[in-house]
Amino acid sequence: MNKAQEAMFGIFWGLPIFLIPSGVAIFIAYDRGMSLAPMVMFVGTTIWGGLFWLLPFISNRRRKRQGKTSFDERDQLIHKRAVMAAYVALWLYFVAACAIPWWIVGQQGSISVNVMPITLVGGLVIFSFVQNLASLILYGWRSKENE
Repeated sequence: MNKAQEAMFGIFWGLPIFLIPSGVAIFIAYDRGMSLAPMVMFVGTTIWGGLFWLLPFISNRRRKRQGKTSFDERDQLIHKRAVMAAYVALWLYFVAACAIPWWIVGQQGSISVNVMPITLVGGLVIFSFVQNLASLILYGWRSKENE
């Protein structure tokens, strides 16, 4: 699988694999109240989704032990740029997620804490999506098989 295909996999399979358990955990918590099962499910998927961007570095270490080199300096530079683009998008998302409700509700209003998990999952989805999209753009939409 080349790098463009890995980025496409991250967009079309990685995000749903993360979103479905997170969404189910949030729905269970809202429907039946907070208990241990949805909390463990939500925390586990959030940690997994938050660390998903490290996958190329982990797979590179495994390939190095096998004697294969498939993550060179160009790949590392592209990965750093993609993570930086995702970080900028994440920062803008969290600024908007804090400022817009504050502006709508006002200084004397209140916002339910039930919004916090949805905000967290939204941030992780934005980060993963922008990182994979930036990788896809930087590698080119159709990367050659030998790259």
